[in-house]
Amino acid sequence: MEPIHYDSFEVIRFINNFGDEVEVEIINFGAGYKATANICADEPPFTDLTAVGYDLRNKSKAAKKALNNLYRKF
Repeated sequence: MEPIHYDSFEVIRFINNFGDEVEVEIINFGAGYKATANICADEPPFTDLTAVGYDLRNKSKAAKKALNNLYRKF
């Protein structure tokens, strides 16, 4: 199995308006940015949701797409 090479990796954590912890991971593979957004509720019902966003040029747009996809699921 070949290792995956990436140019940069960044993790952002924050608490949203509902008190849930949100984590966004942004990876630059050289050919674009991939962001994964995860949300974990601290109170019942305990839900763990994940969404992905891509952008070829901008890491902020990739993160925004991932967060938009995440909140559509929530």
